[in-house]
Amino acid sequence: MGLIEMGLVVGIALLFTMSKMNWRWKMRVLSNPLLVDLMVLAALLILHWGSYSGVMIATFGAMACSVILAAGRKAYGHIENGVYVPGVMDVSYKLIKE
Repeated sequence: MGLIEMGLVVGIALLFTMSKMNWRWKMRVLSNPLLVDLMVLAALLILHWGSYSGVMIATFGAMACSVILAAGRKAYGHIENGVYVPGVMDVSYKLIKE
């Protein structure tokens, strides 16, 4: 499996993890993309450190996570200064129920 495919696997793993979260936690993740990007990159670099291919997998994985977070912000929106900013799909009713 190539480097790009391994990076995409890491991005897909983020999707599976987020699918198990409730909507408030999903909005927390989507509302702090820089923090999540840095945490994912640091964790992946620690896990894959030691070889060029490992570092490249970590880099592609962090990039895939960043793209997925950007798509999630566009699709579902995010919370900015305590106010929900809707995306293409308005999920504000799901935030109130929880």
